[in-house]
Amino acid sequence: MKEQTRTRLSPAWGGRLVALACCALFGTGCVAAPQGRAALQESPAPPSAVSEINSALTSAATESSASTADYRLGAEDLLEITIFNIPEGFNLSQGGTGPLPRKIDVRVSQAGMITLPLLGDVPAARLTTADLEQSLRKRYDEFLHDPQVGVYIKEYRGQQVSVSGAVGKPGMYQLTGPRTLVDLLSNAGGVSEKAGSQVHLYRQNAEGRQSYVIDLYALANNPGQVNMPVQAGDIINVPVAGTFFVDGAVYRPGPYPLSRTYTLTQALVVAGGVNDTLAAYSDVSIFRRRIGAEPEKIPIDLKNIFAGNAPDPYVEAEDVVVVPVSTAKYIVERFIGKIGLGGSMF
Repeated sequence: MKEQTRTRLSPAWGGRLVALACCALFGTGCVAAPQGRAALQESPAPPSAVSEINSALTSAATESSASTADYRLGAEDLLEITIFNIPEGFNLSQGGTGPLPRKIDVRVSQAGMITLPLLGDVPAARLTTADLEQSLRKRYDEFLHDPQVGVYIKEYRGQQVSVSGAVGKPGMYQLTGPRTLVDLLSNAGGVSEKAGSQVHLYRQNAEGRQSYVIDLYALANNPGQVNMPVQAGDIINVPVAGTFFVDGAVYRPGPYPLSRTYTLTQALVVAGGVNDTLAAYSDVSIFRRRIGAEPEKIPIDLKNIFAGNAPDPYVEAEDVVVVPVSTAKYIVERFIGKIGLGGSMF
């Protein structure tokens, strides 16, 4: 809408709103602005929810540190295995087994195995260091009394996580050490303007496929509660938000991403606020689409919401919110105002 017409709607606008609001523009009479609560006036665009999320994610990423204890071993990782309760140069040659080094470096093979003296091939991939230590203690117990085994990761290699959806830089990301969900989203350039309010994480492990749904606002603002370590092979997806539309007597009509949960009054603020000079507060409508059915018209009386006599409904994806023009207000604004009577009678 051009600047010079932002506070007045032309007859063509009125005609279009008649179609959208099912003839709700006419016969509405004089509608007073709600009493006891300020009307939704023109306001600057609210801070972008996406900008707030990305700022919080960046801040959280600098503070978060995934523990090595949560890291799952993968191919090409280099491990240092230490048996603490044997001396250097310990030898089991009497049993024909040869020397057993106190400390040895081994790399996880592409098959996910490590090869150790006495034990041969031992599964290591997708285990934490604590899991592997427990496994090695049980295996070495056949040869040693109460073996005390430590596993230290000397190099991280070649593990990948996929980040897709509404992010700045979707793609495959290498895990070069312990990383969290916040870290990966930050590395992927944060979420885009098309992002919804959730992030999905999919993981395949021995128990089968697991799915996690995390609220982006909780993740950004309270990462200590919902942030989680990622593992090799994880798929992280930020779904695109739905869209809602606001039309009629508002200052910035148009489509808006449903990037968070909005009530009706919040959605109207996103659209710049209601034009009090022209709006018919009692005849607002939400047109809601249903699969396989005609759009449902939900009548709304903003005056009752402002007065606390009616709940403020939530907006859903693909909703069309129409704030119709009051015929009486339009006539006063368009014609009487032009002949010098001035002021608003409504």
